[in-house]
Amino acid sequence: MVFVPQDAPMAKVEATRNYGANVEMQGARFEDALVAAQGYVEETGATFVHPFEDQAVIAGQGTLGLELADQLPDLETVVVPIGGGGLAAGISLALNAVRPGVRVVGVQAAGCLPGGSGFTIADGIAVKEPGELTMGILEDTLEARVSVSDEEISTAIVLVLERVKLVVEGAGAVGVAALREGRIPGDGPVAIVLSGGNIDATLLISVMRHGLTSASRYLVVRTRVPDRPGELIKLLDLVAQERVNVLSVEHHREGMAISIAETEVELTLGMRDEEHCKSLLEAMRRWGYQVERLR
Repeated sequence: MVFVPQDAPMAKVEATRNYGANVEMQGARFEDALVAAQGYVEETGATFVHPFEDQAVIAGQGTLGLELADQLPDLETVVVPIGGGGLAAGISLALNAVRPGVRVVGVQAAGCLPGGSGFTIADGIAVKEPGELTMGILEDTLEARVSVSDEEISTAIVLVLERVKLVVEGAGAVGVAALREGRIPGDGPVAIVLSGGNIDATLLISVMRHGLTSASRYLVVRTRVPDRPGELIKLLDLVAQERVNVLSVEHHREGMAISIAETEVELTLGMRDEEHCKSLLEAMRRWGYQVERLR
């Protein structure tokens, strides 16, 4: 029997069921599912396997550290996600034993830290704090602990998907986010542990849209054109000259504070980057359009 929070990604739930497990969805957070699992053990006498506060689990995950040491002889820094801390504890213990000069940096989701929102798209590490056993290890073995926001995580998911064609869940992308934001101390060769790819298709679509918007790959602008034939196509032709892809066009005539001879036009555009966005906005203003960028 496996207990997971009620909002656990269905990609993970279905994969677990396909391995033959019975999955019970209990509570809103990891801690709720943990209490439910402990109650089930008391009622049935089943063997309880903690996801991170378990020496055997930590040792098993430590084999990843041995593989890193064996395959990357020039490695200087390893970046590992931290939720409960089992993965980070195992990797850091293994590296400390066979390659003590290698730095290990742990990355947490800011939303789960004290003072955070309590929500994160990195559901795989959505734990309030590491366990007592794992934290005792991490205090001795980690070079540093840093955090990243959901905004930064979503951008990292898009970057990994676009550049290396890997689908990575939020928890797996936190290391890339931290490195990209300049939060990893030291220099030299770095290995980032991409710890999972179990992301729901619906969440992936939302993250992709949000990440592309954050990276200025989408631009939404509002302007006005004379309400007569040919004016919209004139605007779109000018936009096309800037090598911009028009994704959607909306007309607003009712309920707007505009003159009777005008219509408001809202364009959703596909862009290359922020410089491309700025270039188009400047060009539209040169053409005489009053333009507002919507965020």
